[in-house]
Amino acid sequence: MSRRRLRRYFRHGLLPQLFVFEAVARLGSITRAAEELHLAQPTVSIQLKKLAETLGVPLLEPCGRRVQLTAAGHALRESCEDLMQSLMRAEERLDAWRTPKPERLLLAAEPGARQVAARLLAAFCARHPGIEASLHIAERAELASRFACGADDVYLFHLEMEELPPERRWSVAHTKGRELAQSAAQFLRVALLAESPV
Repeated sequence: MSRRRLRRYFRHGLLPQLFVFEAVARLGSITRAAEELHLAQPTVSIQLKKLAETLGVPLLEPCGRRVQLTAAGHALRESCEDLMQSLMRAEERLDAWRTPKPERLLLAAEPGARQVAARLLAAFCARHPGIEASLHIAERAELASRFACGADDVYLFHLEMEELPPERRWSVAHTKGRELAQSAAQFLRVALLAESPV
């Protein structure tokens, strides 16, 4: 086949149109495809119309409330599946050259805990290279609000109880769900109980 005939595939927007077509062909419904792709239903219909015009063949025909593939539509669906597999293989091959995004640890503490929190955070990062960390200092009311909405991973509160020894006057809390938050909170608890926090 002449490469000149392939020029139509380089037209602007053809790849998104093929993704739309693949979803409609797989689901048998423009509405369901629109929901899956987070697109408006008219947008999906327009993309399908443009694709059929570009390729010069009818791809779908109405069948009640659903759509069914024409013979050309079936042939294109098989090609779309091959294309998706090819793109997935390309993604897997390129993964080797991608730099993984570093994990971020967000620690929040009260002003009185600034020095202790900074030392603990530095010690945690020394044990876990590659983790980016930040320290947010705020009054207790703001920290409680941030904790309620999960703005940070770990929180360090000062317990105002004179009968406790200094190394036990801290309360560590963490947001649920993140493994990093759990391991950091555990590290802080152990470090605070040690003779030297760091």
